[in-house]
Amino acid sequence: MGINMFDSKITIIGAGVIGLAIAEKLSADHEDIFVLEKYKTFGQETSSRNSEVIHAGIYYPKGSLKAKFCVEGKQMLYKFCKEYDVPFENCGKLIVATDDHEVNILEEIAIKAKNNGVNDIQKLTQEGALKFEPEVAVKGALFSPSTGIIDTHRLMKQLETNAVNNGTEF
Repeated sequence: MGINMFDSKITIIGAGVIGLAIAEKLSADHEDIFVLEKYKTFGQETSSRNSEVIHAGIYYPKGSLKAKFCVEGKQMLYKFCKEYDVPFENCGKLIVATDDHEVNILEEIAIKAKNNGVNDIQKLTQEGALKFEPEVAVKGALFSPSTGIIDTHRLMKQLETNAVNNGTEF
């Protein structure tokens, strides 16, 4: 016999990736957690309709929480995926400039990335970029090796499984 939401010490509203991650993390140290979800299963809104990109933290304003959480969180996410066999690919990302004006913008992006703690950005010449993608019209590029993609459905399923195994009720 499980708990009900009125007897729980912690109630989480929403079983998207954020709600599931909160439930998974809190359930490791707390009991009586209840997750409310309006759909029959998890991740039926935003969490299942995204690009599945693991962001490096390149574009966000310096000092922003988005930048901080991308830089810190991507390594945690890669580690979680390896530990629980969640499919992902640390494929990197090519940011391409197609004209001289955009080459100058690449420099601004590289500075913003460095200011955010993204220390693996690589500046590429036209020749270097064409080694990554020979069919692209390019003047210069940046490569972000810590950007990746993830199977968000499997991630959410694993988060739910861990939370349930820790006693969380849905």
